[in-house]
Amino acid sequence: MGAVVVRERDDACPGVVDASPADDGLIARVRLPGGRLTPAQLHELAELAARFGTGSVDLTARANIQLRGLAEADLPALAEAVTAAGLMPSRSHDRVRNILASPLAGRDPNALLDADAVLTAVDHALCAAPDLTALSGRFLIGIDDGGLPIASARHDLDLVAPARDTFALHTAGHDTAWRFAPADAPAAIVHAARAFLAARADTGAWHIRELPSGAARFAATLGSAPFPSRIREPAVAGPSPGGPRRHSGSRPPIGVLPQSDGRFAVGALVPLGRLTRRHLSTLVGLRAELRITGTRGVVIRDVTDPAATSAALEAAGLPCDPASPWRGVTACSGLGACRRALADVRTEATRHALGHSPIGVALADTTPMDTDRAAADPPGALGRADTHWVGCARACGKPAGATLVVAREDGTYETVPPGRAPTPGPVPARVPAPGPPAPSTPA
Repeated sequence: MGAVVVRERDDACPGVVDASPADDGLIARVRLPGGRLTPAQLHELAELAARFGTGSVDLTARANIQLRGLAEADLPALAEAVTAAGLMPSRSHDRVRNILASPLAGRDPNALLDADAVLTAVDHALCAAPDLTALSGRFLIGIDDGGLPIASARHDLDLVAPARDTFALHTAGHDTAWRFAPADAPAAIVHAARAFLAARADTGAWHIRELPSGAARFAATLGSAPFPSRIREPAVAGPSPGGPRRHSGSRPPIGVLPQSDGRFAVGALVPLGRLTRRHLSTLVGLRAELRITGTRGVVIRDVTDPAATSAALEAAGLPCDPASPWRGVTACSGLGACRRALADVRTEATRHALGHSPIGVALADTTPMDTDRAAADPPGALGRADTHWVGCARACGKPAGATLVVAREDGTYETVPPGRAPTPGPVPARVPAPGPPAPSTPA
């Protein structure tokens, strides 16, 4: 029986070298393994956004940054500047450096190992393997150090720490039964990625979960094979978690967070995942290490005066309060930016977050995806059930577990619970059409 083709086109996920077209110009995505940005790198990205793009940057669910409104003629200069800033160590591997880690990696008092060091080593190993350029630009690797939850069945590969100084390898949420020391994590990731490329053959699969044989079969086959020569099993492997940890989207890191060194980190929400010029200016002015989160937020690390940092972020329009109505509200780029969008969903998502949308009433009874989170939120919190607003049924950028609010061709919106797909084509009116303009999104 021949292989089943599950993808009929190559992945067009943008990078720096291969920008993608949109209605507002070209889009370039800068990969940030672990969401890491030094003060100098953040300053450079802000300068590049102002020089070549719209002046703002968008955050992605893979903790990367997108620059929009670019011109074709400026791409070589942009790539040169991004490389000089240390943000593109390999042009050939530009799109495959998708690695998530906790924004507290290396500082988390609950961590079982130093994920920061592992993150750097895994990134170097990926870039040193020429054949791994064949991976999709959406193939995602997670590093879960046992502190803030990161691992998810939505990830292709996860390094999960079940015990101190020990990793387990999970593939699309399935435990392979491999146990090894942190020093051998890069070899394990490269070996598993190569096994995926061999298993997908000519199916066109972008992810392990798309393999015709199934993700569970892939994990079992990989786990039963001999370890690569560089991998060794620790003397004490420790128990394995019953499954992957919940996606970090269920509890985004917001507010003052203690670090293992006695200092603090401060997490802030970014309204609709877009850092404006004002946001960027404030963040650059803090002159601190920044981490982009997988929930499209930011974390400022190594803070000695968390009250002053929180006040500066709040004043700039970056909420540090877990009860903020912006919590759990995201949107795609929408009308005017994406050629497929049917509506200005960013404006409607803003109405919802600020309590001005009739659609928000319809969503009030949506079952929260996380009962622990629902209990922690104040009664009536607008964002207690995550909602992702999209301009078409493709639902780009959907976070795990979010309720979709999908613009339809007839001018109405469809609400789609987690785990279900939007209805193709126009649908009957289910909620009122958008009302008058809402207050503008905070800068």
